[in-house]
Amino acid sequence: MAQENAAARRWPGPRIRRRGTAIWLGSGLMISLAGCAVGPHWSVPKMSTPPSYNAHPAALPADQQKVQWTQQQARSWWLLFHSKPLNNYIQQAMQANPDLQAAHAALARQQSLMVAAQGGLTPQVSANAGISRARALRTGADGGQSYRIPGNLYSLFLGTIDVSYNPDVFGRQKDLVHAARAQAAVTKANLHQSEVFLAADVSRAIISGAAARAQLHSAQQIATADARLLKLLQQEYKLGDQNLQNVEQQAAMTAAARARIAPLAAELAAARHALAALLGQTPNVALSIPALQSLHLPARLPTTIPSALAENRPDIQAATAEIKVAAAQADVATANLYPQFNISAEIGKAAMTGGLFFNPVSTLWSLGAGLAAPIYNGGSLHAERRAALDQYQVASDQYRSTVLNAFKQVADALRTLQGADTAYIQQKQAQQSSAKALHLAEARYRDGATDYATVLNAEIAYQQDSVAAIQGRSQRYLDSVALFVALGDGWQPDQPESKAHSVPSDTPIVNTAGAPA
Repeated sequence: MAQENAAARRWPGPRIRRRGTAIWLGSGLMISLAGCAVGPHWSVPKMSTPPSYNAHPAALPADQQKVQWTQQQARSWWLLFHSKPLNNYIQQAMQANPDLQAAHAALARQQSLMVAAQGGLTPQVSANAGISRARALRTGADGGQSYRIPGNLYSLFLGTIDVSYNPDVFGRQKDLVHAARAQAAVTKANLHQSEVFLAADVSRAIISGAAARAQLHSAQQIATADARLLKLLQQEYKLGDQNLQNVEQQAAMTAAARARIAPLAAELAAARHALAALLGQTPNVALSIPALQSLHLPARLPTTIPSALAENRPDIQAATAEIKVAAAQADVATANLYPQFNISAEIGKAAMTGGLFFNPVSTLWSLGAGLAAPIYNGGSLHAERRAALDQYQVASDQYRSTVLNAFKQVADALRTLQGADTAYIQQKQAQQSSAKALHLAEARYRDGATDYATVLNAEIAYQQDSVAAIQGRSQRYLDSVALFVALGDGWQPDQPESKAHSVPSDTPIVNTAGAPA
């Protein structure tokens, strides 16, 4: 017998060989299945970047704005307006805007979910403790059909430590982590976009309010001048040097000029209300709108070359992260087709008295392993995987659409900026010329060298040109903001204002053609 045991130790028997073969086959099967459990290898769709945003360069006037790009300016583009009230309002909005605070909370939530998903990669340990008091029932000889005998009271002390671990053989949990991390990147990009939009909305509210304030001031001056001229005509009419028709025409002009004051005052109030909402305040808070003259048109607009556009636009960043999310979810759907493993262990104490609880004889333990594999589910798992792969294709197509739309917005913004800049130059010249014509007409009328109709026509032209010049100037500011938004340059809270005003160390990329090269 001893010789047979020694021979068995020297030469493995058939049972041992079969067991080793089964282990190797099982390991090979698991490895091969793991190799099959591969979803799409995520990648950003390849797109050719254009040499310029427009087919024809958007050439700005030589003495007006220039288009260049520096990373320093891209971080705090609103500083280019050189308006301290604008900078202060944007900083207040970044701290108090409820929508932005909600976006920050959404990012914090997604980051917590990412940490929760990472916890699934580690063993889970839990402790259980309890004490109970109970009475058992003892049945009779016939199994308790006719009577039961009450048993004795007893106590049970129980305490265990449970450990469970799911080996991530097919990468399902890792894919869940990747999906959570990518979703956090999506939320972060959305937060970035909210910051960009908030800075733009505050800028638009201030620019619109400043334009309304300038138009209101101009309307008040025009109404005052009309009232003076009306008084002069009325005096001349009493002296017989003027006819009633001219007096009534001037009265109508004066009334129309006064009528324009109230809507402009309401427009200014609406701009204040919009600014208050952006700052997280109620409309009754008194907010000062800076004068239009205090805003300076950026002499150089920060734009970007095509390769850098994808890095600055938050919607492109979000679209890229969405591709990662879809790829990870497809991997999860693929891993669901394969078995899930579980290892569990338990150690603890169970005793009917407190003293016995700490006795080694009351120790209990267990160790186990399990496997759960899908066999038949009506094809739902395969359908879910196909749906996940289709969603990956959707995310890729949406990325391409987002990139194309980004280049379109920048091209439109550059073209609109060119048109607004050219229009304002002509409007400003028209206002200056009409102001001189009105001044000469009024002087000639006082000297009796011309009639009232000439003065009336000159006054109407001046009023129209003044309003157009103010609107043209504010439109240039609004179009500059639109370009900043199209480029996706966002808020950088760690960028001090003093550094933002300093001269950048990197060499600016100047585009002499007016569109990125």
